[in-house]
Amino acid sequence: MLAKIEEFMSTPAGRFLGMAGLAILTAVLTYIAAQTVNRLMRKLVDRQRKSGSSLATVTGFVRYIAVAAVYFAGGMVIIGAIPLLSSAVHTLLTAGGVIAVVAGLAAQEALGSVVSGVMILLFKPFKMGDVVRYVDSDITGTVEEITLHHTAVRTVENKRVIIPNSKMNSAIIENADYADSRICVFLTVGVSYESDLKKAKELLAAEVARQPSYLDVRTEQQKHDGAPKVTVVVLELADSSVTLRASLWAKDNATAFALKCAVLEGIKQTYDREGIEIAYPHMQIVSSSPSAEG
Repeated sequence: MLAKIEEFMSTPAGRFLGMAGLAILTAVLTYIAAQTVNRLMRKLVDRQRKSGSSLATVTGFVRYIAVAAVYFAGGMVIIGAIPLLSSAVHTLLTAGGVIAVVAGLAAQEALGSVVSGVMILLFKPFKMGDVVRYVDSDITGTVEEITLHHTAVRTVENKRVIIPNSKMNSAIIENADYADSRICVFLTVGVSYESDLKKAKELLAAEVARQPSYLDVRTEQQKHDGAPKVTVVVLELADSSVTLRASLWAKDNATAFALKCAVLEGIKQTYDREGIEIAYPHMQIVSSSPSAEG
């Protein structure tokens, strides 16, 4: 039986089946190995992100390199197992001056994105989890993933914006979490000219200060000198209102958004209760009757 198998494998059909079987087996094992590496490294990235480790961004990038390396190794084994493919690849490599130039031009943008991805990892203008704004296109969101080719940004609408690394590396990026995640947002409220301005400012400051998520950023010296906990200023004397501006400090971008919404709701109720009128456009129509004839 064994002799018959050996005899069959020495025939052209047997050699073909052997090569085909080896190629299929290699492809299956390569796929399983790549998926295993991808799954294990994804779990590692998730664990690092939950712990707040800065290595999550690097590990996420290396994950794609590792998966690509597994597929590349499997492809090389398959090519080596099939003489026809091996010969074709060898011919392309030996004759390939022009092919290399064409391939290099075709892959220039892709390679540029890979290099840009490495530069992002080295210089760390942003990392996974940072809230950034792509200034050129006014795209704001959370960096969800940095791959070999692109950066995925998740917007507040839970949409993913895919931006090539080459553009992310050369564009102006506003990073709310760079070095210091604390953020200050401005809240403006217009009150009528007839309202008590001093009282309106005091009520707005008190409304901000009573919010649990408001962050007191005063230094000990400023507290000792009596600096106000919340800064409220008169920003503008507009056509139909006096515009007040309060500075809202929070620990991060998401908290600042929720804080602003809470203050807007609270100050509307407080002003209504205290008789402070929030200004809105008025239109006054004056009708004139024709004068009586003498």
